Amino acid sequence: MRLYSRPLSVEYHANLLSCSSLLSLVYVAACIILPYLVTYGLGGMWIREQPFRSQPRTIFRYEAVVEAYGVSSSTAIASWGWSTSSTLNDRLGMSLRPMLLSHWEEDDERDGKADRLQFVLRVPLDPDAGERLLSISVVLGVKVAFEGEFDLLLDSALLMTASSALPGRVWNQTADLVLVSKDSQRSRALGRRNACPSPVEPLQEPVLPSGAPATPASILGAYAACNDTAVLVPQPALWTPGVSDSFEATLTVRIPPLLLSRRPGVAETLKLAFVQYVALFIPIAVLLTCLHGALFTTGVLAARVHHPIKQHRW
Repeated sequence: MRLYSRPLSVEYHANLLSCSSLLSLVYVAACIILPYLVTYGLGGMWIREQPFRSQPRTIFRYEAVVEAYGVSSSTAIASWGWSTSSTLNDRLGMSLRPMLLSHWEEDDERDGKADRLQFVLRVPLDPDAGERLLSISVVLGVKVAFEGEFDLLLDSALLMTASSALPGRVWNQTADLVLVSKDSQRSRALGRRNACPSPVEPLQEPVLPSGAPATPASILGAYAACNDTAVLVPQPALWTPGVSDSFEATLTVRIPPLLLSRRPGVAETLKLAFVQYVALFIPIAVLLTCLHGALFTTGVLAARVHHPIKQHRW
């Protein structure tokens, strides 16, 4: 029956200015430097961008601009317009065509973030006057907020458009919301950056400096200098030709989790680099320690052996 045990250690000593001491110093330096060189050589030690998925909180601002073109018995090209801005509607004059826009949100996970924005637009037409709709563009003002990995707030204008050589009766369109950024997003530790050099809203200027009413082209042109913009990637439009007393458009904006990239802060970058360094330091240090010990136990390096039991005289 074993009641007590303790290990016995054999020590190897050498002069300070000797080959054995020099190689031991090289061993210590290699344990510290070699993992860094290997980690840096493999790449990805200093993380500059991190991919992640984030679903934004998207809210309709109840701002819309509609621009439609068609034909009638009195004119070869007829233009109709409507918006949620009374100022812009006043500027449209004879082109103003009152329309009906319905909107609702759909949240499948019940997490407070809409998965889809649904819109139904009805444009009244006069078939007796030969009115036929051939082209239509819809700009929707939405607020897009990213939270969690980074903070970003956007007041964006989303565009959907369709046209056909045949007069339309029904238009069904589905599009996915995506984020277009000139640079990677910044970590929350680096603070929030402005999406645009100056705040921009879809109907910030319903009337242009020239006095003309705002159009989808002028509204979207205001976002050209922005760092971050939310845009739509549409699927092929389903255009149903026909003649009716109204044109109906069913628009669906899907809001999936987006694959984005983020620039981590200094502390996070050092933490990730340290984890990679330690992951390679352990196996490299074990291999070097075994090699260093074998050099002494096999007598390759000369040293004085201090055995706890066997005493030697030199």
